[in-house]
Parts: sequence; C-alpha cells; structure tokens
Amino acid sequence: MANYSSPPSPARWRVLALLAVFAAILAALALGATGARDAHFTRGIPDGLPEPIQGGGAILGVNVALEANGDALANTLADIKAAGIETIKQPFYFSADYQWDSADQIVQAIADQGLTLVPLLDGDPTDGFAPPEDVSAYAEWAAEFAGRYGDSIAHYIIWDEPNLATHWGGEPVNPNHYAALLTAAAGAIRAADPDAKIVAAPLAPTTETGPNNLSETLFLQALYEAGAAGSFDIVAAKPYGFDTGPGDRTVSAERLNFSRPILLRELMETQGDGHKAIWAGNWGWNSLPDSWTGPPSIWGQTNEEERAARTVAALDRARREWPWMGVMFLENWEPDAPPDDPRWGFSIAGRPTAEALAEYLSSLPSGVAMTGFHLADPDDPAQQFTGQWEFSPDFGADIGESGDSVRFTFWGTDVGLRVRRADFRARLYATVDGQPANALPRDENGSMLILTSPDPAQDTITTEWVARGLPPGQHTLEVVASRGWDQWALNGFSVGYVPPEVTSPWTRAILAGVALVAVGLAFYSARRAEWGAAGRSARAAFTRLSDRAQLAATAAAAALVALTGWLTWGQDALGIYRRLGDAGQLAATAAAAAVFYVTPSFLLFMLALAILFVLLVLRPAWGPAISTES
Repeated sequence: MANYSSPPSPARWRVLALLAVFAAILAALALGATGARDAHFTRGIPDGLPEPIQGGGAILGVNVALEANGDALANTLADIKAAGIETIKQPFYFSADYQWDSADQIVQAIADQGLTLVPLLDGDPTDGFAPPEDVSAYAEWAAEFAGRYGDSIAHYIIWDEPNLATHWGGEPVNPNHYAALLTAAAGAIRAADPDAKIVAAPLAPTTETGPNNLSETLFLQALYEAGAAGSFDIVAAKPYGFDTGPGDRTVSAERLNFSRPILLRELMETQGDGHKAIWAGNWGWNSLPDSWTGPPSIWGQTNEEERAARTVAALDRARREWPWMGVMFLENWEPDAPPDDPRWGFSIAGRPTAEALAEYLSSLPSGVAMTGFHLADPDDPAQQFTGQWEFSPDFGADIGESGDSVRFTFWGTDVGLRVRRADFRARLYATVDGQPANALPRDENGSMLILTSPDPAQDTITTEWVARGLPPGQHTLEVVASRGWDQWALNGFSVGYVPPEVTSPWTRAILAGVALVAVGLAFYSARRAEWGAAGRSARAAFTRLSDRAQLAATAAAAALVALTGWLTWGQDALGIYRRLGDAGQLAATAAAAAVFYVTPSFLLFMLALAILFVLLVLRPAWGPAISTES
C-alpha cells in the first residue's frame, strides 16, 4: 500500500518562514559586514585600473637644511646619496634683498652629486613667515629663482603650511590670500620656466576649523572655491604617523595618522583633479632618546627600532596602494634647529632608520613596475620592446609592421593596457606569466584585445582590462601585436592592486544569493502558514490605520530596507555612478526629472523625487542644468 506523506502543517510553514527570515537577515548582515570590511581595506586604493596621474608613483625623498659650507656640504650630500635617496627638498626663504651667493653654491653642489632638488620657496622666518601684502614681490623673486636655476629644477613648492597661523605671520589663516600668492607665483615661474610644475604648499595635519589653524581638507576646499586649481599641478600633505603605525587605516577628519592624505585625495577627485598627484612634503615618526630633556614631541613618540620599521612599512604601503602619491620627503636628514628642539627626533642621519631604508631600497628588484599607469617607454627597464616600435612622450608607442611584441614586468594583482581606438583594426594578443590573459576573450591564437571603434568618427583613449585577480606579487605580461601600425595604438600599461584581505567576489555573490533565496522562501512559507490570533490582530490593526498612517508605516519599512541596502552596496553604487561620467550622470538625472514631472502615478512621483534628490546631492551642478533644459 502506498505511503503518502502529508503536507507540512501551518505551524511548520510558520517555523520555516521565521527560519528563512532569520537566514536572510544573517546573509544580509554578513554581506554588509564584508562590504564595510572591504571598504576599510581598500579606501584610498583606486577603484579599477589607475588612470595617468601627473607626478604620481611613490618614491623616497628627504628634507634637508643645507648650508653653503664647502666640504661639509659635499659630504652631507654624499651621505644622502649613499643612503639610496636621490631627491631632496631644501627651503629657500624670501626676502626683499635676497642674496644669491649661498643659493648658487647649494644648487651647484646638489647638481654635482647628481641629486634632484625640489626647492621650497618659503616666507621669511624673521617676520614669522608673514605673507607679503603685495604678492607680486614674492612672485618676482620666485620668477628670478626659476630663471636662475630652471635648467636643473622641474618642480617648485610655493610656501609651507599656510593653514597654520604660526606659518602665516601669526595671523588667522587666509586661504584666499594664499590663493592669490600661489596664482601670482605660479604664473611668474611658468613664464620664466615654461616646463615648470607647481606644487601647492604642504598642508599641516590638524583637526582645527579656524581661525588660527584650518584642517587640510577645509583649506584645500577653499583653494578650489577661490579658483586656484589651475595654479598648481600637485597637492602636498604632511602624513606624519603620530602615535600609530602605517597599518592604521582609519580615515577621518578627526584622526591624525599616516592614512590622512586619503581625505585630500577624495576631495581632489570630487573636484575633477584626480589626474594630479599628492606629494608628502613631510612625513615620518618621531623618536627622541630616553635621555631627552628638551620640549616633548607634538607629533607623537616611538622608539628608534619601531620608527625604522614603521618608516619602511609606510613607504612600502604607498608604493603598493597609492599610485596617486609622488615624492615622499621624509622628515628629516638633520634639522636646522637648536639641540633641544624635538624636531631632532625625526633626524635619520647616522641612525637605524636610514640604515633600514637603505637596505629596503637596495632590495627592490630593478625593472619591475609598481601600481599605477606607465607610459609606453623604451627607456623604462620594466618594458622590453622587440620589433620596429616607434615612441612618443605624448602618444606612447606605435606598432611596426614586423610582428612587434613587448614584455612588461609588474607588481600587483591586475593589469591592463591603455590603448587608442579609432578608424582602424588591430589585435593585441596577451599572456600573463605564460598563460592566456584571464580578462580577455580568446580565439584560436589566444587571449586577444581587439582594437577598433564602433564609430569611425570617434578617436578615444581607453584603459582595457587584460588580467585581474592575480596573486599579489611580480608578474610578466607579454603582448604581441597584429596589425595596427601607424596608429599609435599602445599608450601604456596600468597596474592595479587589491589587498588579499578583500572578500572574494564569489563569496559576496554566494551571500547575496543566499539572501535572495531566503527572502523568496520566507514569502512562500509565510503565505502557507497560519499565524493565528497574532497575525489576525496585526492585519486588523494595520487595516484600521488611515491611508496616511499606512503610507507612513510602509515608507518607514522601505527606509529601513533602503538603509540596509545602502550600508551593503552604497560604496559600490557610488563607484558605478562616478564611472558613468558627466554624460551618463546628466542622462540619469534628466531621466529621473522627466518621470518626476510627467508621471500621473503618485508612487512613481515619490520614487522619482527620491532618486532625483539623491542624484542632485551627489552632483549639485546638474540642478541648474536640468532646470535650464526644462
């Protein structure tokens, strides 16, 4: 006799529904937690493959306070070079009757040692670095400096710490006055040295909001509002480590740590200045000896061994994660300060930190490109070209007719090619570590990137994925070109990095799938369950509410769901929105506005209003554009 099992009872459906809801909540919370954790580990790391950044690529420099004292000057410079440091930042102080003899000797001595000088054109310390009332006087001096030494100098830093009253003549800081000073000096320098790159003043780390001291982000925001963006090519910060190591990834306006420049980077991106680098004007950790009797350090304190370890780890982190970081001027070789000044706690001359840095720099493999964009360049030891390639500092590499190839050695987890797409057709076959590139389609000859343009009238430069998800470390990309000559098809290479702590995409996909299945199962089970008197009471209570109260309750539930979704996917959504570009963002805003204006449905009207509000918060500039079009 057949034995048929009876269907689940209403009570079992009720239990199953509750278990499904619980599973959905757990999966959603796990997804949100992994998203928050991933955001913590990746904040400051470019989303996707890095684009070209002027002045980017972290390298070590050091702050010096050189004097024109003959053999002593030469010996100091030789010691710096022996430590593996090739770039130095030296201050030169403005005055109305500036004497050039000392500067002549210092600049020449630096050139004789083959070191790179980045001058800090600072104010006059004898009057507390008070800015001149007539900025043209400072600009004329800066122009004379550039005219005198421009053949051996590429970058000029304009002033130091103008966001602190102590470096602004003791007066309340004035971003607009500094913007005028910067604009005048930049114009004068560029007139005297057309190839000059201007570095805005290194901004001191502070949480204050005025009037005497102003945080770096507020000061830089004020410079943008003053229209000074065109007057600087590079921004500068001072990422001292204070009391935590370089592994402190907290990024907050209230937190003073090595990660603080990320705040400036994010501000620059919102201002459309993501193509500019940030330099570290001063950075490091302070380690005064146990016998110190002078004033205490205001930059935190650590011991000598810990300082050495933190300094090396910080430089390594910047090289891996921050392609937008450029020269990092460590504070300092030896300061120009009295013996009891706590700035001596930063000095590395003859101390373990210098030894640790020299060992680290000498251990770096030659011919390996780190994260960031690398222009196609036959002089780059990481790039080995074979065939009849031609090269341009503006366009990169042009393929020859001989079956050209290139071997590119890099460190990272992702790699791509920056290529030109226009009215031509070519194929670039790619392998990584001898295997077909995993982010490209394949034909019978291997993984390939097809170069063409869907519109023959278009001529664009794009960065295309070649491989992703590689183990962090050194890899080799080999590219063989087929056709495409006389088109300057290869602009360069882009190397990306994702920390190993980041959750696997498969893990997030599984959690999202579990959440969706659990929600579906909860709905299915709930419809078959008997909820008894409690369920009937709840339904009755809801139906007794007025239409307005029901709408409010529904809106509150929707807001809770939206908040949970934002915590889980908000950063990803923002990344997608940013990648839409101006045209895509404007189109999305216009579409939401169109629905808002013409829909007869109240629910669609409210939904469109909410979407339009969010889009205008993200980009307020589209508000006037939409209102003008409508």
